[in-house]
Parts: sequence; structure tokens; C-alpha cells
Amino acid sequence: MNLLIVDDEYYCVENIRKKLLKNCPEFEHIYCAYHMKAALDFFAKDVIDIMICDIEMPGGSGLELLDHIRQRQLDTVCIFLTAYAKFEYISRAMKLSSMDYLLKPVDEQQLLASVRKAQEQARSQQKARLDTLHAGYWKDSVLSLVELFWLDVFSGVVPTDQREAESELKYRKIPPEVAKTAYLLVLLQCNPAGDRRPVIDRELYEFTLKNILREFFYEKEELAVVVRLDGQNYFLLLPAGGRSSAGVAGRCREALLEFGPHFPNTFRFYVASAPAGIGEIRDRSDVLRQLAKENVSEENEVVELAEYAGRKEEYPAVRFPQEAWSQLLMQGKTAELLAEAERYLSGLKRSGSATRETLFAFYYRFLQLLLTGMEYAGKKAREAFEKQILAFSADEMCSSFSTLRRWVGEVLSCYRDGMTSAGEQATAVAKVQAYIRGHLGEEMSRESLAAMVYLTPDYLSHIFKDATGSSVTGFIINERIKEAERLLAGTDKSIRDIAIACGFPSISYFSKQFRRATGVSPREFRKGKTAL
Repeated sequence: MNLLIVDDEYYCVENIRKKLLKNCPEFEHIYCAYHMKAALDFFAKDVIDIMICDIEMPGGSGLELLDHIRQRQLDTVCIFLTAYAKFEYISRAMKLSSMDYLLKPVDEQQLLASVRKAQEQARSQQKARLDTLHAGYWKDSVLSLVELFWLDVFSGVVPTDQREAESELKYRKIPPEVAKTAYLLVLLQCNPAGDRRPVIDRELYEFTLKNILREFFYEKEELAVVVRLDGQNYFLLLPAGGRSSAGVAGRCREALLEFGPHFPNTFRFYVASAPAGIGEIRDRSDVLRQLAKENVSEENEVVELAEYAGRKEEYPAVRFPQEAWSQLLMQGKTAELLAEAERYLSGLKRSGSATRETLFAFYYRFLQLLLTGMEYAGKKAREAFEKQILAFSADEMCSSFSTLRRWVGEVLSCYRDGMTSAGEQATAVAKVQAYIRGHLGEEMSRESLAAMVYLTPDYLSHIFKDATGSSVTGFIINERIKEAERLLAGTDKSIRDIAIACGFPSISYFSKQFRRATGVSPREFRKGKTAL
């Protein structure tokens, strides 16, 4: 059995290799790679049964590497490593795909337990592979082929005539039953979260979401088809046998409660009213997609009977109060403007006339209003404002009334920031610096610090770097190191207690950052000060 360790940190690789050489003599080879290309070279030369891989690496992430491996139809067992904490739910999702997920620095006992579990799984896969070779394909490979087939159906590439579809399936070496089954179609729409929680890596997000959807909605013996149409919409094709539209809708509501809160966005499920065969499914999918495109109602909801939900009555248009709002803006009354905009959107929602296009129209007219007002500011203020608004996506902000209302508040905040004088900007930077120095032992993020001074994270980073010559993160680390130096030289606290007091999550991370900043370890620093 062969194992491959992939990480761009040399000492991390060596540490894991030595532990495995000592405790796992059954490995025939333990290979080491420091980037994705070198790892793929090992896969080309030998059979890799188990891979221990860092997620974040230059030149290709661990997830990209795993995707390459799966495309080659290799079933290497993968154990992911990461330096980021608070991914308990993502850890569970990883395990749904028979993988493990370990936090750095890796605990030896956890590492060995995970490797032993991976060895058992690799042996099991080897046996299963031999058992399934006679069938001509593996289920994972079929799933990928089937999902691509349905994507081509929804895109219009594959015809929906029964005979032609079966001929296409035969050509792609997919069982013909795929086109003979009736499916209850569910469209999942992912929308940005109202609190603008940071989105995790897109590949990791999709990998996690698809695994959870397969586990939650499909039986073990079913082919768990989850087709991604784009970054926002996914189709689930649930075999109709034993399922009803009402039952599936109920399961969708359970999903919103059970796993929805763990994701950095909100969801809407659209459930077809009746099963559809290959001849009807594209029309059914078009109806669901059109409804998802037009719907701007509540977040985290389930829409049933989608085929009939698209009928709308005509309502008189709600006039955009351009002149009145321009006056408020010119007078600097942004709080009053925010209240007026929220009342306007509430009235528009009550009217029942709004579609996604209506919200787009409001978005661009309101943005033009602010850009016109910004003409009276200086060049630097205009450039800063324009840079900030580019961080917003119109598609995401116009997905619902809730997200659009929050966007109005945030973009008005950006406008106020753009009109702020250099002195006020310096005050904001000084306030952030003072807060950092007074809370070194607490967890801080760029987002939380920016919210404290009513700025967007990107804008805070911009003015902070201009004012101090350092990034926000670099400043936090430097201040923590300074405090650690003071405590090491002037107190008899243990190095562990000092690391915790200065906000470092572990002694190893503290030692690494301290040595990087000072050239010596904490222990050597203290010893030197004591000698003086």
C-alpha cells in the first residue's frame, strides 16, 4: 500500500512522514510532494492508495488535485489538512464522501487514527473494485456521466425524444433506465446571506453542498444526481417511485432547518407538482428556472406547484422618487434617505408587482443617484467609492427584497465613507488600532473591525494600508508579538499562557510567528533578556 503527502510546507510534510514511518511500517512507499504538479506526477508513476493533502496551496488547491484524481477514475482515499478552525459541519460533509478532515497542527493520535481508518477504507475499496469490474463500470463514474448527461438535457444539447435520448445514453455507456425513469424535479437556488458572512472557497462549498444534498434527499441504493447549472442553481432528480410532491416539499423544509443555517447563504427550493419523464423534463425545468429567476420573495422558503406559480396579475408601476431623494442626498441626510428607500421597497413588495427585473431597475437607478452625488466629492473619494461598489454583485443583491434592502444600507454607508475627510479616515484607522491593542487576546477579523467603524472590509484595508504601511492582519500579528516580548521579558508567565494571552491559538503557531518576527524562539528571547 502506497501513501502520498502533499503540502507546500516542507516541515509539515517531514513531520507527518516521520510519524508514519515510525508507526505505520505496512506502507510500501511514502511519497512527498510540495505542489499539485508534483503530486500528479506520482499518480502517473504509481498507484496511490491514500493521500494526505493540504487544502490551501499555491499552484492548485487540494480540492483541485482531488478533482483531477477523480476525473482519472482513481478512488484514492483522501485526508484533508487545513489551518482553519470552526469547520465542524464541513468536516461531517467531507466524511460523507469517505474522507477525513484534520486541523493543523496535526495531533499525532488523530493522524494515526485517521490513517488507520483510511487503510481500512482503501482495502475495502480494493475488494469492491474487484467485485464491480465485472459489471463494467463503477457507481461513482456512472454518477458523473449521468450528471453530465442531464446537464446537456437541461441545456438543450441532448434531445428529449425517448428514442434519441436512449441512443445518446448508449453512446455514453450509461444505463438506459436513466431515460425510462420518472423524476420529481427540485431546483435549489442559493442566494447570498443577509449578514454577508464570508463565503468559503467556491470549490469546497460546492463539494460540501452536493455531498450533503445526496445524503439528505436520496436513498442509498439510488443514483444521487445533483446537477449544477451555474454557481447559484442546482437540480435534484428524485426518482418518483414512493415519493410525492408534498413529501418532497416537506423534506426540503427539514433541510432548511437542519443544514441550511450552517452555510454562508440562504436557500430556496422549488418543487415540481408532478413527476416528469424524459420527454417533459426540459419544459418542467424551464418553468422552475423561470420562477426562480422572477421570484424575489422570502429567503429560506419552499415553493410548491411551481408550474402554476408563475401566473401574475398586473399592478400599476411604483414611481421612483428621483428628485426628492437627490435633495436628501445633497443635504447629507443619508439616514433619512435610507428610511425612505426602505419604505419604498416595502411598498413595492406589498404591491405584488415586483419581479427580479424590477429590483434590477431599482438597483441601477439608486446606484446612479449615488454616483451623481459623488461628483461633488474629490477625485480620491470618487475612486474609493467606485472601488467599493465593485465588490457588490447585482445578481446577488437583487435576489430578494431582503438582500436589496441590506444593500441599500451598505452602499449608503460606502457613500458616507467616500465623502469622509482624510482626518475622519485617520480617526477610523486610529480607532481600529486602539481596539486591536486593547483586545490582543481576543479573536479579531477584518470584517468585525470594519463593522466597528462602519466601513466595508475592503475599504478599511485600503485606508489602513495607506495610513500605516501595514495590512490589518499584519498589524494584529505585530502588536501581539510586541506584547509577547513585553510579557516574556517582564513576567514569569509560561510561554503557553503568554501565547493564549496574546491571541495565538497554539504554542506552535506562536513560536513560528515569533521566530519570523524576531529571529529567535520565545524561549531563546526570554533567556537572552534574563542574561542581561
